[in-house]
Amino acid sequence: MPTDGRLRSFVLRKGRVTSNQKRALVELKDKFILNKNIDLEMSWSIFPSALDIGFGAGETTIHLAKSNPQMSVLGAEVYLSGVGSVLSQAEEEDLDNIRILHGDIVPFLEDKVPDDCFDLILMFYPDPWPKRKHHKRRLLQKDFISLLNKKLKRDSIFYFKTDWTHYFQEVRRLFEDNKDWKIIEKQELDDYLIDLPKTSFEQKALNSGEELNELALRKVN
Repeated sequence: MPTDGRLRSFVLRKGRVTSNQKRALVELKDKFILNKNIDLEMSWSIFPSALDIGFGAGETTIHLAKSNPQMSVLGAEVYLSGVGSVLSQAEEEDLDNIRILHGDIVPFLEDKVPDDCFDLILMFYPDPWPKRKHHKRRLLQKDFISLLNKKLKRDSIFYFKTDWTHYFQEVRRLFEDNKDWKIIEKQELDDYLIDLPKTSFEQKALNSGEELNELALRKVN
């Protein structure tokens, strides 16, 4: 448990890191990875910016940066394999508008990110913690929604996806009861969000016949 007593929404597990990912982690660390102990620069609030929470292999993060060269894109991930993958892809695509937070997004948002900072926050397929006794570990709960509200600019977008129906229903209920947010149709999103590439996780879920759920919201207050 963290020293602040907060339950983490993730458990770090050992995973395979490829030789290319290891190379990227060493050679590209200074270029792309943020120091999690340093405040995010105010330029992220002044100019268009996006946050991708728990980006996995990074398909969405890379898409955001390629589709919006004028936008600063921050990806947050706790697993080194995913971080290494995004670093490698960013180098291959010659992207300079991506930065990576390797670590827990919650304390970074709370302490290091200015309010009214982001134009877009994505959170796709977070750990659903399916057992009832573990539901308290789910990241997207009332307190975290309030934190997202503080860090998003007015009229900005939060976009959530999950393959776990119970989690989706609980999240939707929380937003329906919150007057600071308006649920919008997917067709109201910008084209680059409508045309997001399927992640490897998403494709695997589809191949298995899983039901995919998504929720797009606009911050109105």
